[in-house]
Amino acid sequence: MPCEHPFVTAQGSPFARFRRALDRGNVTEALSAASEIEHVGLAEALELCLLLVDKAPDRFGRAALRWHGRYCREVRGVDMDEGVAVLAALGALRGPRSKQAASALAELLSRRGLERTCELLVAWAREA
Repeated sequence: MPCEHPFVTAQGSPFARFRRALDRGNVTEALSAASEIEHVGLAEALELCLLLVDKAPDRFGRAALRWHGRYCREVRGVDMDEGVAVLAALGALRGPRSKQAASALAELLSRRGLERTCELLVAWAREA
């Protein structure tokens, strides 16, 4: 008889490990756990991007592009102008005006009702 429950280690489910890794700022564990999760939410994926911009900037660009692609696919009615604005703000998160970029991105996401992502950006900008 096949197992009805996914295997869970003593450390918890992949999502629990992912959440802990994000909270602790552990890039390696966050990426490892994320690879085991069937679907990472848009907010959590952005949180991973913010962790990468801080702790592994060489990996941020690819993650940001993937997040942008998901945003454009998953949020209804994104047109080219909005897509370009979101991508530009994402790219600027790694520059000297990162706080302004976070604010601009939060404003764009707020218009779409993505409050959790806005909160993440605001909190990240405060710490930056």
